[in-house]
Amino acid sequence: MALYNNLKVKAYGKVNLLLDIVGRRDDGYHMLNTVMQTVSLYDTLELSLDENADEGIELVCDKEGFPLDNSNLIWKAAELFKDFAHINYGGKLTVKVEKNLPSQAGMGGGSADAAAMLKAMNTFYGTLIYEDDLCDLGAKLGADVPFCIKGGTRLCQGVGEIMNKLPSPECAFVIIKPNVSVSTPEAYRRYDLLKEPRRCDLDYFLKALASGNIFSTSIYLFNIFEDAIDLPEVSQAKQRLRECGALASLMTGSGSAVFGVFENKDYAAQAAARLEQEYDFCKVCTPTDKSYDLVWVNK
Repeated sequence: MALYNNLKVKAYGKVNLLLDIVGRRDDGYHMLNTVMQTVSLYDTLELSLDENADEGIELVCDKEGFPLDNSNLIWKAAELFKDFAHINYGGKLTVKVEKNLPSQAGMGGGSADAAAMLKAMNTFYGTLIYEDDLCDLGAKLGADVPFCIKGGTRLCQGVGEIMNKLPSPECAFVIIKPNVSVSTPEAYRRYDLLKEPRRCDLDYFLKALASGNIFSTSIYLFNIFEDAIDLPEVSQAKQRLRECGALASLMTGSGSAVFGVFENKDYAAQAAARLEQEYDFCKVCTPTDKSYDLVWVNK
């Protein structure tokens, strides 16, 4: 039985400060060394329950192309949670989604939404499931979902399920998305075609991050998918960020969003003011330890 009739949550996106592929398992999954960072950009999910309607779930979103059926990770997360917790929805559960995170951008929008749905349902139905168990559930939905449940700054290894918390950098980001999209399966396929992939300096990056020096940390940003995908639009976006004062710039995830690192929000805002005329998606954000934020509930 639901404890609430309405509940609204934020689902925070992420960037990859470092992303390297270090091997492949027998089942075909690639093994990673990646440092992920949640950022202060988010989607919102609003859950409401009509106890007088037939049992089921409905997704509502005005974003063009957003799937509203059981192919959506939010829907899959709800069904997975319901089965795991041995509950019923208790009527028609409507989830209204406000999409602010771009799709096929490498910002984990779908994973963040799925993670937020798992945590929201845990609150909505008062099931008190431990976060580590939610992470195990999330791993069935996607490799980034466990991180999106935990949030913050974390070194993620294996296929993303082995996580260690790290200190968060003190900086600001400007994130822009070129007018091109990349599918994750295609990114991995292109990586497999690389004959001699570059390797990152993980130890140096971790030492720089631990020092709290954003200038040093920026030197060791790395994403192997930049080499695999090699899109001119991404290269141009990285260059424009540096021209506007970024200490460094990097594509996040499998792309195609690119972020620039700035000392503070003022410098980032100045850069964004120049770049927002060139890119439809251009946002200033900061690192955050949050993965999920409860906005309000109505009993």
